[in-house]
Amino acid sequence: MKIVLFSKQSFLVNEAKKSIHLEDFSFVNKIENLFETLNSNTILLYHIDCDDNSEENLKEIKEDFENIKIAIFRNNTNNIEGCSLLKKGFKAYAHAMSNINIIEDIIKAISNGNIWMYPELMQFLISSVPVENQNEKELLKELTPKELEVLELVAQGLNNAKIAQTLDLAEVSVKKYISSLFKKLDKKDRLSLALLFKSISK
Repeated sequence: MKIVLFSKQSFLVNEAKKSIHLEDFSFVNKIENLFETLNSNTILLYHIDCDDNSEENLKEIKEDFENIKIAIFRNNTNNIEGCSLLKKGFKAYAHAMSNINIIEDIIKAISNGNIWMYPELMQFLISSVPVENQNEKELLKELTPKELEVLELVAQGLNNAKIAQTLDLAEVSVKKYISSLFKKLDKKDRLSLALLFKSISK
């Protein structure tokens, strides 16, 4: 999969260059050069503050490249904007000063068909969604104590590495627990797990 970074900010560019060890990686700092580097099989890391016409350009990019996956980077993030952009189909929302680990997490999540958001945004999103089904507590009986611990940390927005550190587990073990949670709870992504945890922890 092709990865393209659009930014004029040196910190983000340097962190991305450390993170992305792919031949098919492009860095663009002029919007007029961006379109010629894209195709439908692209992950676009888009620094929105570097484009005065970002709304129009993003709309055109999504229209021209149907399957493109776009991560938005912002100098000053806010939860309301983050929710709005994720609802519009963008795959990640992050601060433009994100370090190498966050950039790698974003690319990995998008490559696996998931979305990425920082923990505070996940908590904000969970708290703003009304709980409709209070009968899902029965699902808890299917889970082991360790799976319950992992589920709670997923709901807090922690990534696999942080969960592994918190529970003193290998990261590969955390992945196995999360796969088991997906299967037992019939969910496909971390946000769905978090929303379910909200409903069963009331």
